[in-house]
Amino acid sequence: MSLRIVITAPARVEIAQAVTYYEEQRPSAGVKFWIEFKNLAKRLKTFPELYSRFGKRGIRKAPMHNYPHAVYYRIAGDELRILGVVHGATDPKTTKARFGKFSG
Repeated sequence: MSLRIVITAPARVEIAQAVTYYEEQRPSAGVKFWIEFKNLAKRLKTFPELYSRFGKRGIRKAPMHNYPHAVYYRIAGDELRILGVVHGATDPKTTKARFGKFSG
């Protein structure tokens, strides 16, 4: 089965913010962030279960290698839904509240 990648509106905003931030820091760094994100999305499309579940709602967390961000996604039918692209310095409580990680 081939999954279709769907980037949600909140994830699109986070990607755009990260690209803008990195581009302001160093020319071409934003483009490199975008390229790494696209490569990760392609890898997730090919190997959607590569990363373990983050919470009980089937959400998974895939780290980016060259940037301190993680991609949160869920497999829903024939879609791989990218729900967020979150910086590692984000308060863990905020991330848990947003993506529904439950202890236990």
